[in-house]
Amino acid sequence: MNETPVTSELVTSLEAVEDPQVLIGEIFRRFGKRAAIGTSGQLTGVVMIDMAVKAGVKPRVFTIDTLRLFPETYELFDALEKKYSLRIEKIQPDPKKLEAMIREHGEYLFFDSKEKQEYCCHLRKVEPNERILATLDVWLTGLRADQSKARAATPRFEIISQGKEKRPLLKVAPLVDWSEARLREYCEKNQVPTHKLLSWERDGWRYESLGCVICTTPIGPHEARRAGRWRWFNALEGDKECGLHVVHKDEV
Repeated sequence: MNETPVTSELVTSLEAVEDPQVLIGEIFRRFGKRAAIGTSGQLTGVVMIDMAVKAGVKPRVFTIDTLRLFPETYELFDALEKKYSLRIEKIQPDPKKLEAMIREHGEYLFFDSKEKQEYCCHLRKVEPNERILATLDVWLTGLRADQSKARAATPRFEIISQGKEKRPLLKVAPLVDWSEARLREYCEKNQVPTHKLLSWERDGWRYESLGCVICTTPIGPHEARRAGRWRWFNALEGDKECGLHVVHKDEV
């Protein structure tokens, strides 16, 4: 049982650690299995896994398996498990709630409205994520400031309230200030397994943000990074998020 409290004093001590690899290693040494890297298979997540192993720790790693991921995503998880001799915890949605949602709204409800898309994401992503966070004191995420306007002000460290009991949980974005180019360079130099679709390109169209197979499309040469997510809502105002990294008013 971890006895390290999640406090502002803890954050202050960790803020002094500038090197992300050293930081990740320090977090796992302090918190053990009460810390975990959450990854959807994008570059930031695989780099964090590699850094953790290089820091001399065996990290706990999880992903939210919506049951709608690309085949290439599952292939990547297999490659990561093999290379780093670890098991990626695949957290799936509640089957009864999923069945009820599909029965009431149809399998492709996310095309109907933004509200139904968010409802689908809530059952497939947010609720499973809440379950895994209940087992953690530290959540290492792949959020980066260059991913979207909404994420431009993402802090490196943030204490959030977790669950009904409002338990403090430390959310850490070790690579928040890294660029896509820097991540790709790191992966190439260190032979880190990467998602095959992140190397896919046709006439300037490419993938830079990956989610569920139906809700993710390539982006064009002049489109924003997340334009390919829920593309049918691009004309609407506001930022497109699945809900995992949205702070609700009662959490502020």
